[in-house]
Amino acid sequence: MKTTPVIFIIFNRPDLTKKVFAEIRAAQPRQLYVIADGPKTENAQDRAACEDARAVIQVDWECEVTLDYSDVNLGCQKRVHSGISKAFEHVDRAIILEDDCLPHPSLFSFFGAMLERYKDADEVVHICGSNFVRPDKFSNSYAFTQHANPWGWATWKRAWQQIDLKMTDYFNQIETIERQIQISPRASEKLAKRLKKVHTGDVCSWAYPWLATILAKNGLSITPKKNLVANIGFDDRSTHTANPNSFFANNPTSEMTEDLSHPEAIKIDPLIQKEVFDLFFGGTYRKRGIRAWPEKIKRALRKLQT
Repeated sequence: MKTTPVIFIIFNRPDLTKKVFAEIRAAQPRQLYVIADGPKTENAQDRAACEDARAVIQVDWECEVTLDYSDVNLGCQKRVHSGISKAFEHVDRAIILEDDCLPHPSLFSFFGAMLERYKDADEVVHICGSNFVRPDKFSNSYAFTQHANPWGWATWKRAWQQIDLKMTDYFNQIETIERQIQISPRASEKLAKRLKKVHTGDVCSWAYPWLATILAKNGLSITPKKNLVANIGFDDRSTHTANPNSFFANNPTSEMTEDLSHPEAIKIDPLIQKEVFDLFFGGTYRKRGIRAWPEKIKRALRKLQT
């Protein structure tokens, strides 16, 4: 929907920025917030790449544009959190796209419809654009889970202002959450390990604290039946998604029609909840193919040679 503000997060990948920006231009939102981190210190190549990415942003439609560019490198967590928080000082809802999240054109209307339908449903805090669960497992056009996939998403100011970067509430309730989350023990264990790595600073991420906040607040996320975002950023330039052969890389998108069927109640769909958490944390996708193995073997050989 043209009335829904868009937050676009870029950094140093002008080629990817150009592709995603082309879809934003086609959607022609009336408000656009562009967030960019600064280049890494004393890295001339990175500085040039950041400048090239920023140069892509040329708005030629009727739009209120805010450019939130940092001169220094703040890092993934601080830059994304501060940028989104600043944007929400001016809007009450937004679609958030990063430079590697290529949306299907129907994503904008789907997000707009969901943001309006659930604007007063405080328990609904996140809308996913990505889906890796088979469509035939869905009873409606979307389902409620607690997984907050960050590859193309939307939310409201009322929800984002609850984010707890230190994840204090999550770790204070971790045993209760693990009993209530309705996912496999394997996925639950791996999820906890990842969140602890972020908590200790071993991993820099805003997305995991956001997920932990949702779990601690018992919030809900909307997962669409169709995949509406292709993650085109799986390469060695990525901070978290370096393996180009990943199951999650470059998945095809398809149209979400505006004739939506809605769940009867705002509550977790236990089947989709388990499926999506098992895919991301339980490793069940490994049973569906061997796409990731060539890169894993290469990495193992490189370690042996060093």
